[in-house]
Amino acid sequence: MRLLFASVFFILLSGLASAKDTIDVRLLWKHQFQFAGYYMAIEKGFYAEENLNVRLKEYDFNLDLVDEVIQGESQFGIARTSLLIDKNAGADVVALFAAYQQSPLMLLTRKDSNILLSSDLKNKNVMITNDAKKVGEIIAMLLQAGITVSDFNQQEHSYNPEDLINGKTDAMASYISNEPFHLEKQGVEYNTIHPKDYGFDMYSDILFTSREFVEKNPEITDRFYRASIRGWLYAFEHIEETAEVIFKYYNSQDKSLSALIYEGEELRKLAFDHNGTFGTLSINKFNEMAQVYLITGSIFLGYDFSDFIYRPLSNMYRLSQAEQSYLDENPKVKVCVHPDWYPFESYWQGKYQGILADYLQLIMGNVGLEYEIVPSITWKQSLKSIRTGGCDLLAGAMQTVERSQYLDFTRPYLSVPAVIAVKTDENKKYLPEMTLSVIDKSAFQEILSIRYPNLKILSVDHVVEGLRLLQAGTVDGFVGADANIAHIAKEFQIADIAISDELRDSWDFSIAIRNDMPYLQSILNKSIAEITPEERDAIINRWLVVEYKHTVDYTIIWIVIGVSVVLALLGLYRYIQVISYNKMLKTIAEKDALTGIFSRHKLRSELESFTELAKRHNWSLSVIFFDIDNFKQINDSLGHDVGDKVLLALSKLISKMTRKTDRFGRWGGEEFLFLMLETDLDKAHKIAEKFRLEICQHQFGLPMPVTCSFGVAQYKHNESIEHWVSRADKAMYQAKHEGKNCVRVS
Repeated sequence: MRLLFASVFFILLSGLASAKDTIDVRLLWKHQFQFAGYYMAIEKGFYAEENLNVRLKEYDFNLDLVDEVIQGESQFGIARTSLLIDKNAGADVVALFAAYQQSPLMLLTRKDSNILLSSDLKNKNVMITNDAKKVGEIIAMLLQAGITVSDFNQQEHSYNPEDLINGKTDAMASYISNEPFHLEKQGVEYNTIHPKDYGFDMYSDILFTSREFVEKNPEITDRFYRASIRGWLYAFEHIEETAEVIFKYYNSQDKSLSALIYEGEELRKLAFDHNGTFGTLSINKFNEMAQVYLITGSIFLGYDFSDFIYRPLSNMYRLSQAEQSYLDENPKVKVCVHPDWYPFESYWQGKYQGILADYLQLIMGNVGLEYEIVPSITWKQSLKSIRTGGCDLLAGAMQTVERSQYLDFTRPYLSVPAVIAVKTDENKKYLPEMTLSVIDKSAFQEILSIRYPNLKILSVDHVVEGLRLLQAGTVDGFVGADANIAHIAKEFQIADIAISDELRDSWDFSIAIRNDMPYLQSILNKSIAEITPEERDAIINRWLVVEYKHTVDYTIIWIVIGVSVVLALLGLYRYIQVISYNKMLKTIAEKDALTGIFSRHKLRSELESFTELAKRHNWSLSVIFFDIDNFKQINDSLGHDVGDKVLLALSKLISKMTRKTDRFGRWGGEEFLFLMLETDLDKAHKIAEKFRLEICQHQFGLPMPVTCSFGVAQYKHNESIEHWVSRADKAMYQAKHEGKNCVRVS
């Protein structure tokens, strides 16, 4: 009996554990490569991994696709951009992603018809559907050319390309991935008249659902979204395999394998945006697309698509409301890049590529942030551009003390060994004895100058310049990244180069952000945290594994082997070094070098954080701004060493009176700032007075008294940080003018 009960219990438990959420998806047409991502998400088990059972249903001419999803008969649907019309008409739907950034829909004509332009279609036979919603971009294109529906003979669409070949029609609305294949097989030359060439650039195959479903099933929606994206990326990376799957299991139209492969190759050209990102949706583009339907009279002024785009749950729970609002208000950023640092990053013929480029795409895509590449000629120029506002981010930069004065840095997302290229036939020199070349304004130019003050450093603009100097014997070594040195040495045939890892350091790549862009650092950090080991491996393998597989240059082989050995044997060491180095940089950037209290850079960050907390919770917030009276006299009469001791002693004295919720730091010189959360003006005044008395009574060991003047200001709602601190500063100067060693309130 017990055994029977246990067996039944086990069966029930197994059934519960294996139960999957069932999802029905209504397709836009019959099975073909057009929907490949969903097939591959099923066949490769991506949906199963998300505990989903997904059923794909072909298009039904007797059903309204949007109504079916709204009514819940299918949970998701694939729609044309005419979904905007339904949204505008009151359908509460949400768009998850667009499978195609450009619509494959166009008009197809025979080449011998001499119909090349949309304006050539006047008085011609044209096969398009009666539903203007489905061919809105074509109608808009014709209207732009001055051709109305009455200016051509609209024929019922047969969906048979033979009608175009046989001359039964002059133009046929077709998919660029389908009908041209049939014409090519029969040797029929053709022309395409594509709306995008006339300024009507439309998304296609938009995955959508109802808002009600999203709100009731947020986790299911997110799981389906994630798995579908994986399916699409896999399909376009494995077109032939995907075509074979469709040919065997989803071939209701009886297409040939070659036709499916052709379809996949053509559709892949339309699936990714200019940054190589799949599925992108932009409110700006939706608004532009709405203009098409304004032209055709399907949408009227007053439309609002601000809540149309789905926000993945994985982003929603990572981003705060303030961070999400920031993205909504700042959906696009400009990114400066290193122009010639292959395979890490390069910008060539209008294309940004490399390891860092792939990481940037992944990081930005995680939070739905669009970006525009700002090309430059040198790394020095890129740094100058971000300082002068020419761009907002550096795609890959290493944090240094100098850069931390004007840039914020994300957590590192990639670390590679920093090495020295040396000549193989030279006697070994130790690092302090060497003359090194390094890229001008690169991180290691600053790091080496601090670490080895007597080291001779010659800056260059390009890697090849540094290696040529090494080859000529002008320098003893060039500091750079191993894979980049290998690439340049191979490309420019620079022989007799070996790699030294004497630096024992790494290039630790972060995204650098202008420090006047609040929230962006934390947003990108959350995105970086989501990168999986598999994604990292895929990026590295894409750019490093195949780089030298055919070379017989033993110098390059040695370099590549050296890189592999360093990565394999010193991986743990590198990781520890990266963590240690980043902690050191963080300490340097956040702590004042003399006193050990917060630096001005860190105080600025804390001021921003505290004001956000104060606004969010309606807390009082006050600041004390103070400096040492007659400090110049102390320095001039007793020396700067004594002045430094006073600064250090005062910092220790005030630090002892600091609460956990307070922030204390050196603003600059002899000026200090003390930040207090949940502290009103009256209480802040009393704290400042306490500080004043403690300083007066403290024995600094000087032949003259040490006193301070204090200014106090309470934060006002929506006041800028600059204005708030300025008020405290002015109150402090009022104390100076009124005899010093006193407290004044703003």
